[in-house]
Amino acid sequence: MIKHSIQTLILLAIMYLTNIAYGAPMMALLDEENHSVNIGSVGSYFIDETGRLTLRDIDSEQLRKRFVPLKREFPQFGLVKGNIWIRVEVAQRLPAGENAALHIKAPRAQVVDVYTPSLLNNQIFAEMGDARPYRNRIIAYPDYVVPLPSSAPPLYTVYIKVNSRLPVNLFIELKTFSELTNDIQKDTYITGFLMGILLLLLVSNVFFFIRTRHPMYLLYSTLLLGIACLHFALHGFVYQLFPTLMGLQERVYNFSALACAALINYFTRFYIDTKETLPRIDKLLLLMILGNAFLAVIYALAPQELNIIFLSISAFSTLLVLLLVALYSVYKRIPYALYYLTARVVLTVGHSIWICTTYGVLSFPFWYEWGLTISIILEALVHFSGIITRHTPTHSHAAKVDDMPRYELLTEIASRIKRQTAIIDHQYSLNEPQADELKQAYKNLSNIAERLSFIQGLQTNSTPHRLNAPTNLQLLIDQAAIDFYTLDQSDAEIDMQYGQTVGWELLSNSYIIKHLFQVIMEELHHHTDQTLNIESDVEINERDGQRILHIRAYPMPSSVTLEKEHYFGPRYLRDLVEALEGDIAISGEGRARALICRIPVNIRQIEASELAKQTQLENLILVIIGHQDSDLIERTSNFLHTRLFALTHIDTVSDLHSLLNQRNAKSRFVILLFEDEKNFGASDLAGFVSALHETDSCLLISNNVNMSQEYASALGFNGFVYSSQIETKLLTDIEQLQREIPGSMLPKIKRYSQST
Repeated sequence: MIKHSIQTLILLAIMYLTNIAYGAPMMALLDEENHSVNIGSVGSYFIDETGRLTLRDIDSEQLRKRFVPLKREFPQFGLVKGNIWIRVEVAQRLPAGENAALHIKAPRAQVVDVYTPSLLNNQIFAEMGDARPYRNRIIAYPDYVVPLPSSAPPLYTVYIKVNSRLPVNLFIELKTFSELTNDIQKDTYITGFLMGILLLLLVSNVFFFIRTRHPMYLLYSTLLLGIACLHFALHGFVYQLFPTLMGLQERVYNFSALACAALINYFTRFYIDTKETLPRIDKLLLLMILGNAFLAVIYALAPQELNIIFLSISAFSTLLVLLLVALYSVYKRIPYALYYLTARVVLTVGHSIWICTTYGVLSFPFWYEWGLTISIILEALVHFSGIITRHTPTHSHAAKVDDMPRYELLTEIASRIKRQTAIIDHQYSLNEPQADELKQAYKNLSNIAERLSFIQGLQTNSTPHRLNAPTNLQLLIDQAAIDFYTLDQSDAEIDMQYGQTVGWELLSNSYIIKHLFQVIMEELHHHTDQTLNIESDVEINERDGQRILHIRAYPMPSSVTLEKEHYFGPRYLRDLVEALEGDIAISGEGRARALICRIPVNIRQIEASELAKQTQLENLILVIIGHQDSDLIERTSNFLHTRLFALTHIDTVSDLHSLLNQRNAKSRFVILLFEDEKNFGASDLAGFVSALHETDSCLLISNNVNMSQEYASALGFNGFVYSSQIETKLLTDIEQLQREIPGSMLPKIKRYSQST
């Protein structure tokens, strides 16, 4: 009796599990509520190991029963011999005018075919894949996008056939075109962000190579290019760039993967100087370089002759050997070995997870798609941190005794990068990422790279001297504040007090002084509602002929000291000031603590012209009307400010009337209207013409190449200045208008006296 009961329970359990497995809905339904369906959750599959079955065979009653539910949103098949057939029932209930498409991500598959046998009149038949011409793709895009008919029966069947020599991992979704557009934008943002970091690293290393002529930097630049090619091959961009070359994508991936492995070996020889410090390991690295280079050529010329698994084993073995070399280098206390070990751990772990996902051991869709590139970029950033700490990296005698404690710099860099990548990861976890947040995080990463180049310059006594044209000191401070606010992620408040900086023009070191102001704001701003005050002034020592720039920032956060070794903190500020041959100190205690900087500067005093003095006395009122974000307005304002002109800036014409009504008897207005992508000043003129006096004038500044002086006069303007003539013609035109006889001014504008 007990035995019979146990058998009954087992039978019931089997029936229950079977009902769960097959009772779920196996249909891709698109309607007003469901705009995207993952085929992995509703489709089924059958593997034809012979590779000979046709669509008619697959669609037969006998074989339809052999399809097995996928039950995975990320189908992973690994290496498969033969064809994989995926079957799904599609039901479209979309509103009129809304279309859907099948979105398949399988960039390195040789064959991706889509069949809809039940649609006779409007049959979709797509033969795509890396082994097929690019023109076969219905929509020219790295992924496979197949539009579905809007006038389809209530229910029809779609078959997808996939064949590949490589491990098969698929993202297959049925979605509306609007949803497809959003997903494409997300992928584009991520690719652009990753390629932007690679570009910053590439430019920096090319700069280092030009400065030092050391081959390590050139090798590293070549490695970065290889990483970019690897990313493009992984995501299907190679076929899009070269649509006539079938099979090129697989060859580029194979060659890039093994060539990068060879370059990492070659780079290792320079980075930890194995030729001098580890001669036996150096010979092993040379052997690995030759082996990877040989395999790279073979896999590029004849990818079908060798199994892809040998390529994966070769790349993984290379990384594993280099990890052991890194551990041995740390054990031997070789300079910069800690940087190298950190880079090796990052790439080995990241690559191992990616390989396991590729062959179906693990299931991490995001890491499969982006993990390899992210791992390599993180490794590159660690290498870059080590590169900038040395000037002659291949000579062991150049290493300092305190190289080991500089590992703290790497820790701080990693912490700052981790914070920004966490923000990026959070945004991409949202359905609608905030573009402004992503741009701000990207700018912060760029700022880290800029600081790294400054550290390299400070250590090699070659601080940047770019952008050293004469610059108005107040404008320079304003620009530093603007740049800070584009990076600020804590809503900090900064109160700038300019002193006598308005009438001074820096003749040298303007770039590094601007950077110094920005770093003071970044490092000393409070993470509370407390305001950071920054005072600036210029002191003249007539006896010595010296001019000193004074900077005072207060109140100081209690955690800030100049003795800390962290390069990105106050220590970095101290190095910047010392590079300018200045003094830096902290005075006071508690809330009275302040940072004091005294920096000798090459500066000259600007004398205001008679026209500028008239604007300061408000006898002549210069008014700029237009959108604040206009580059043309910013350029004009900066030019007039450097000449010490007082300006009034308003956004709309409606704000002008109150200014005109409050004028005194001596005031004359010069109104500047702009025409660019943000403003259309010619259309604004009619809004205030009747309120102008005979002594007032109005000029148009435009970047429209079709605009002419005659046409501007016909519109009613007293003058016209093309954007390239702002620095040469604007002041001349304003002076000419002020010399005009009142009775003959503004002949093109009809005037109305206030009495009328």
